[in-house]
Amino acid sequence: MNQAIHNQGMHSACPICDTPSQYEYSGRDLMFDLHTRYDYFVCPECACVFQSPIPGMDVIASFYPETYTVFDQENRTRNISKLRKAFLQSTRGYDHLRSPLPYRLLAAFMALFQQSTTPAWEGGGRLLDVGCGNGRFLTSMRTLGWDVQGVEFSETGMKACRMSELLVHHGDLASARFSDGSFDLVTVRHVIEHVPEPRPFMAELTRILRPGGRLVVETPSSEALGRQWFNTYWYANDVPRHLFLFSPANLERLGAGCGLLKSGLVMETTPKIFLNSFDYLIRNQGKASKRIAWRRFLARIYVWLAQRKGRGDTMQMTFIKPAA
Repeated sequence: MNQAIHNQGMHSACPICDTPSQYEYSGRDLMFDLHTRYDYFVCPECACVFQSPIPGMDVIASFYPETYTVFDQENRTRNISKLRKAFLQSTRGYDHLRSPLPYRLLAAFMALFQQSTTPAWEGGGRLLDVGCGNGRFLTSMRTLGWDVQGVEFSETGMKACRMSELLVHHGDLASARFSDGSFDLVTVRHVIEHVPEPRPFMAELTRILRPGGRLVVETPSSEALGRQWFNTYWYANDVPRHLFLFSPANLERLGAGCGLLKSGLVMETTPKIFLNSFDYLIRNQGKASKRIAWRRFLARIYVWLAQRKGRGDTMQMTFIKPAA
C-alpha cells in the first residue's frame, strides 16, 4: 500500500499547539534521494506544516551526506562599500559608519523601495548566531561593530570559522550551556525549520537573551506564493531536511509561548528559489534555469508579484524579550 495513501487517515499532534493534525502531502528528497517519500501533516488550528513522524537524530543526520553543503568553506572578509555603509546608517541606526553625503542621499532614496534585513544597531553589544555556517555573517557583523559568537554543528563550517578566528561552539545550542541573559542579539537564520523540537529550542533562545534583547528568526514561509505555484516542487520545501514550515502567525505564536513579543516582520523573495523550483519541476533536465534568459525574466515577475501580495518565500521575524 502506498504510504502516503495509508497516512491520509492518520492524525499526529502538532508540535506547536498539540492539536491533532492531518496528513497534507508526501514529498521526496529532490536533492539526493528520489525514491523515499516523507509524510507531512498540517495543523488545523495554527497551520503549522511538519514532517510526521519526526525522525530521530540518527535519521536526521542521514539527511545531510558529505556532499551536502549550503556554504563555501572559505570565508573571505570583504570591505563594506560606501553605499552599504550609508544604507545601514540611514535605515538601521549604524551612525558610527561614516559615509559621504552623496551616498547618504542615494541610500535614503533606496530606502523608499528596499528593506534591509541587517539587524538594527541600537548600541551594539553581544551577538550570537545559531547555525552560523562558515561564519560569513559573523565576520560581517563583527566588521559593523558587534561582539560576535556562534554555534555550528557542521565540521566543515567549523573549519571555516576557525580560519576567520571566530569564537564558535561546535555542537547544538543546548550543549553550549550559555548563561542566562548572555546576549543582546540572537540570530537564527534558516535553522529553526531543521530543529526536531522547536518549542524547547525557542525556550532556550529566550533564556540566553537578556531582558530587552532581540531575537531574529529567518525561515521559509508556508504562505509563500511559490509554494502555491510549485507545490511539492517548491525548492524551500527541502524535503526531508525541513522538518517544519512556519507561517508568520504560528511563528509569532511559538515566540509568544516563550514570553517573546513580535516587533517586526520582513518578507523576502529572490529569483533563486523560483529558478531552483523550476529546475525541480522539469526534473533538472537541460540547462539550469538561471542560465536561461526567459526564465530569469519570469523569476523577476514572480518576485514582484510575491512582494506585492506579501507572500515572499522567506520571512524574517524579530522578537523582543520584555524587560524584567
